[in-house]
Amino acid sequence: MPDHALELSFDEASAHAVEAQWEALRHAGLPSQADHRSMTNAPHLTLVAAMPIDPGVVGPAVDLLGPLLPTVLSVRGLLVLGDGPRVTLAHLVEPDAAVADAVASLRALVPGVRHPVWTPHVTLARRVPRRRLADAIEVLHDASPVRELVADRLRWWDPDLRVVETISGQTGEAHTG
Repeated sequence: MPDHALELSFDEASAHAVEAQWEALRHAGLPSQADHRSMTNAPHLTLVAAMPIDPGVVGPAVDLLGPLLPTVLSVRGLLVLGDGPRVTLAHLVEPDAAVADAVASLRALVPGVRHPVWTPHVTLARRVPRRRLADAIEVLHDASPVRELVADRLRWWDPDLRVVETISGQTGEAHTG
């Protein structure tokens, strides 16, 4: 059974920038998140994933993160996750201190988080054969660079109900600390 998750989604320009990189990988014949057909597949930053997340955490999540949205996430480089023959390639992103503190407070409310230490990242491709990693990095290097992403919505994924719901989001200037 998939994990429940609380995630930040991106504004249109940021989502398109990540999707363009997904498409560049796909066009090069490499694994890409563009190949993932789930209803939840959209560029995002997972804040917490667990099986399950009590719905009672949603209110505090909105209280903690809602006032900080939209927020700018700095892209700090590529990240390779995994140690087997296939790896995940992602952008390492850095939120400002207020968002990082809010996420730490949120994660403390969720017992049994999948990853006890949060590594903020935006997935570009899963199951990349290690031997093709250099090819994938070259494709991303040649694609339009992504230097920052604007997260403007908080969403809740409940796989039991098969619901992806925006639970907070506002318009206006991006929060940068």
